[in-house]
Amino acid sequence: MAKKLKASAQARWRKTLLKGTLWLSSELVLGLIGMDTVADYGEFLTQSQVAEHVNQAISTITTVM
Repeated sequence: MAKKLKASAQARWRKTLLKGTLWLSSELVLGLIGMDTVADYGEFLTQSQVAEHVNQAISTITTVM
């Protein structure tokens, strides 16, 4: 059982390290070619969609109360 947990933890660390490395390299490449603004705008769109969903959930909860 301990070996499975250790292997699972190592796999998660590898996955996290891989994601971090891909993110950092993407940021560097996009920054060097001047496309970082486009990537930031994509993040902004995602965050605004999340905010919209949260606002809808809050309004639904307050309406139910």
